[in-house]
Amino acid sequence: MALQTGEKTLQQIVSTVASSLELTEVLKAVVRLMSDASGVQACFAYLLDETGERLVLRAASPPYERQAGKVVMERGEGLAWWAAERGEPAFIRDNALADPRTKYFPELKEERFQSLLALPVVGRSGDVIGVITAHTEAPREFSDDEVDFLVTSASLVASAIENARLYEEARLRVAELEQLTELAEAIAGAGALEELLQTVVSGARPLLAARACHVYLLDPGSEELERVASDPEPGNARDTLGLAELGPELARGGRSTRVAVPLVANDELIGLLVAEGSVRVELGRAVASQVAVGLKKVQVIEQLTEKNLIKDFFEELAGGRPRGDLEGRAARLGCDLTRPHVVLVAEPADEALERAVRLAAPGSLFDRREHSLRALVKLSTTSSDLFLERLRRIHGDLTEPAASVGVSSVCEGEATFADGFAEAQQALLGTVVLRGEPAVLSYEDLGAYKYLLRVAVDGGIRDATVDAVSLLAAYDAQRGSQLVLTLEEFLRRHGNISATSETLFVHPNTLRQRLRRIAELSGLDLRKDDWLMIEIAVKMVKLEQALGSRAVKAAKPHT
Repeated sequence: MALQTGEKTLQQIVSTVASSLELTEVLKAVVRLMSDASGVQACFAYLLDETGERLVLRAASPPYERQAGKVVMERGEGLAWWAAERGEPAFIRDNALADPRTKYFPELKEERFQSLLALPVVGRSGDVIGVITAHTEAPREFSDDEVDFLVTSASLVASAIENARLYEEARLRVAELEQLTELAEAIAGAGALEELLQTVVSGARPLLAARACHVYLLDPGSEELERVASDPEPGNARDTLGLAELGPELARGGRSTRVAVPLVANDELIGLLVAEGSVRVELGRAVASQVAVGLKKVQVIEQLTEKNLIKDFFEELAGGRPRGDLEGRAARLGCDLTRPHVVLVAEPADEALERAVRLAAPGSLFDRREHSLRALVKLSTTSSDLFLERLRRIHGDLTEPAASVGVSSVCEGEATFADGFAEAQQALLGTVVLRGEPAVLSYEDLGAYKYLLRVAVDGGIRDATVDAVSLLAAYDAQRGSQLVLTLEEFLRRHGNISATSETLFVHPNTLRQRLRRIAELSGLDLRKDDWLMIEIAVKMVKLEQALGSRAVKAAKPHT
């Protein structure tokens, strides 16, 4: 069919495309005008989507209008893609469905059509931005004039499409900004992690035009990303991702796309935001930035809350007078008091030590203060030997200055933990007396000191033998002598002059002179006095020297 008043139709097209910036309205009008002017039974307008990989039906002549947005041709499918990839019109005179370049769409009832014309719509940059197809029910030859007219019409349409798209993109950006602001406000208002995660995936999915949205959080212990929220249901989404698998933010595979943006706050990787079927990378980055800040805030709040819960929990266990449902709070903190534990106390607080113990004893609870660290260490057996061996290796690997560490006997049952905290504190104080340097000491390592430490901590005991040894300690402090050490070694060697002198690296005569001086200053008579009482007095004096009044006061259990 010949074109009717082609010039008038072109004027109408120019008038139409200039009358509106609504892309859908422009395309509908252009399809109607081109269909009427060329005498075809159907005219369809396809546009490239934002991925550049699909032609999507955006407008159609009656009775196919309802198929707009539903019919999609992937790259390489149909005569439309054949024309788009070559940038030139493509024409099939008759029996169009028999041509291998065509793709059949039953919803368009294409079995009715014999001839098919596909016209690429070329933008200002020279790139194809869409395709217009014309269909006739009878075999049809399009003359050169008709094709020229349609090509001219398509060029006019291209300009209108680009203008309308700019307008549509501007409106979309405003809408996206509004949605992003709403999402940011919702994220900022979330008070709990679960609430925040659900807000993120349900809000980010429509904003990023994704078919599914997932949030993964980093597990520092395993260095894996664990999926913690999805919208809609996760489907085939993986439960975990390795850090080594983090790839480009925009990934394409076959006909699918995916945006994956790391969640980073203060240069710390927190997790990953994944939007399946989206290509909105820049918007994804903006969303991820808001999510990371929100996650960090919630994590800090929860950490502070948990820290306070653990602190109160520890105080009640150490005091031996729990308030309320202690078992319920223990369960909330993931702690089973019926299972074997040891209490650990370390000074000063050492982050490296804490991290290493966390890895060595999963499921343990930690309460780190400014100058000290306390922990309920979960044991894998009823014996603490294996843990102590591992702890000593950990301690030996720490850089100087390392913390001193005291460890209690094994605790099982709520009633045993008050003694456990006291034992760990006494073992910590014992490191000063028995080691004189940062070390790991268990309560069982204290030997006789486990009894003397309780006496030293409680105080209030007056003893003539202790007073006598204290005179020797004062003399040593003034003169730089070693009378207390000499007395201690003499008693430890059961009065053997030869063994004691060898231990002290002095001549036997020098040792005898020291023993006479000890007797003169203290009034102790090593020939008659009870050696056990003297040895206990020596240990008590050494404890008082090492601990001092401030350390002894700090060692008293909380009440």
